[in-house]
Amino acid sequence: VLPGHFPGTINMPFTSFLDSSGKHLGTETLSKLFKEAGVDLEKPLWASCGSGVTACHVILAAYRLGYSGLGLYDGSWGEFFKRAPPEYIIAEEQGKKE
Repeated sequence: VLPGHFPGTINMPFTSFLDSSGKHLGTETLSKLFKEAGVDLEKPLWASCGSGVTACHVILAAYRLGYSGLGLYDGSWGEFFKRAPPEYIIAEEQGKKE
């Protein structure tokens, strides 16, 4: 599977939600991170990652801010890449071949 992303997504690495000791940042900082990234937390939010594990940090951060409508796509980029038609694959390299 090539590295890539889902069409229309916003990239927020899970490490951006953590302080230097590995603990989650405070809610004021988390709110600022979402706002700066352009995430509208008034709309449903789903998160994913390469394997379906680290995206939980995004969901936890939004939950701590009191938002609902949260979902985790645990199939991850790996599942999406295998099943999606080539025109939906945005890969960092050459993309998916049919």
